[in-house]
Amino acid sequence: MDLEAELRALQLDSGDENIGVVKAEEDLKESVPVPAKEEAEANKKRHLNMVLIGHVDAGKSTIGGHILLLTGQVDERQIQKYEKEAKENSRESWYMAYIMDTDEEERVKGITIDVGRANFETQSTRFTILDAPGHKNYVSKMISGASQADIGVLVISARKGEFETGYEKGGQTREHVQLAKTLGVSKLIVVVNKMDDPTVNWSKDRYNEIEKKLTPFLKSSGYNTKKDVVFLPIYLV
Repeated sequence: MDLEAELRALQLDSGDENIGVVKAEEDLKESVPVPAKEEAEANKKRHLNMVLIGHVDAGKSTIGGHILLLTGQVDERQIQKYEKEAKENSRESWYMAYIMDTDEEERVKGITIDVGRANFETQSTRFTILDAPGHKNYVSKMISGASQADIGVLVISARKGEFETGYEKGGQTREHVQLAKTLGVSKLIVVVNKMDDPTVNWSKDRYNEIEKKLTPFLKSSGYNTKKDVVFLPIYLV
């Protein structure tokens, strides 16, 4: 299921549409230059800020990078450049994260330090991705990103040990969820990442285990898990 379908499943309201006078709109169509028409259409789209949250190394920046690639915001030459830079930093598998992590320190350390920002569009919606740091030292930056968000994407690593580290006391999974809810992020897509990892191998039992552990915690944090939360298993290549 694509991202926009997930958002629809969360029943996000796009607001009342202004029908206007149909005849007047038709009369105007022929007189408006094409670029102006395109700009007018773009301005009609609703806008959503989407913050990526979760424990460090869950795959937030990589997910953001893939979204931008799939929506045509990045070309093949840029990808080749990022692959080369990642290899030089001995982080070959991190190259998609470089699309969001533009700071050299972030690329060398392999962690997001500041809130990354990028945009993409679907037919009906303009999105701004806010890529929040997952390291505990940068919680203030995460707060900055989440405070601007309409919807949260909680990224969870399904890899054995990584989910547990993020979810247990001291991990950022819990803190990010509670902060996001406090800051007004009322809709949540829980992305269970790295399902293809050898320690998981697309195990339905592992996915169900994670969902079973997270659901009561999300409820206790104030989320309506039937209406406002969607779980989604993924992997990135």
